[in-house]
Amino acid sequence: MNMEILLYVSAIIAALSLLLIAIFVIMTLKSAKQMLGDMSETMKRLETKIGKVTTESERLMAKTNDIAADVELKVKSLDGLQASAANLTKTTEHMNRSFDELSKEIASPPKKYVDLMEKATVLTETISRIYSIFKKRSNDSAGTSGDETRDIIPPSRQIEMYSQSSMNHVKR
Repeated sequence: MNMEILLYVSAIIAALSLLLIAIFVIMTLKSAKQMLGDMSETMKRLETKIGKVTTESERLMAKTNDIAADVELKVKSLDGLQASAANLTKTTEHMNRSFDELSKEIASPPKKYVDLMEKATVLTETISRIYSIFKKRSNDSAGTSGDETRDIIPPSRQIEMYSQSSMNHVKR
């Protein structure tokens, strides 16, 4: 009997031990379930925040792409402006050379044109003076004293004067 009692007592102790293990396993599982619920809630909040950040990032990325495209267009337009400036520089240089050549030709024309240019200049000046006299006479209906006719230098004298002044200019 003693043995029987020991057997019963050990069976009761084993049963109580199993009961305690079951209680602790249940408590651990409840705690794990609660922790998993909290983690699930945290993950949902994190997912929501990440969704907002992703949406904002996509919006910023689209805006950045628009800005990059705009900058690229502006840089391309500056390339055209730079090419225009380079062409303008070449054109200006060409014009300067042309003006230099033209001024050299005018300053020292070929001998065959000097006489013709002198006569053309005298003729132009004479016509201009005659026109101004007629215009002044038509505007001044009260009468003239004849002083205007004294201003006209005979063309032959003008050619002589012009020849002398142009010769002095060429010698300089």
